[in-house]
Amino acid sequence: MLDVKYALEDFEPHVGTDFKVIHDGDAVILLTLLEAHALKDYRNGDGRPPFGLLLQSVFQEVIPQQLFSLHHDAMGDLGIFLVPTARNETGIQYYATFN
Repeated sequence: MLDVKYALEDFEPHVGTDFKVIHDGDAVILLTLLEAHALKDYRNGDGRPPFGLLLQSVFQEVIPQQLFSLHHDAMGDLGIFLVPTARNETGIQYYATFN
């Protein structure tokens, strides 16, 4: 799970779908993938092009930035470092950067 090198193309087909996060041992939080987009590429052609993911939760409590185990019905289990970035009328938004 943690040694997988994800690419933007892995996530693009899943925009609008849900990822499950287990929080505090047993609380399941759904995060909807709102965006999967390319980032400015400073790598000079080495490695994978960088990209970012924006996810939305309806859970009103902010979960701290950390590495989370997420589950997606089509993608399976993933390890993604999430950072809370905004609160809106729906809940909390989280961002993940892949360099």
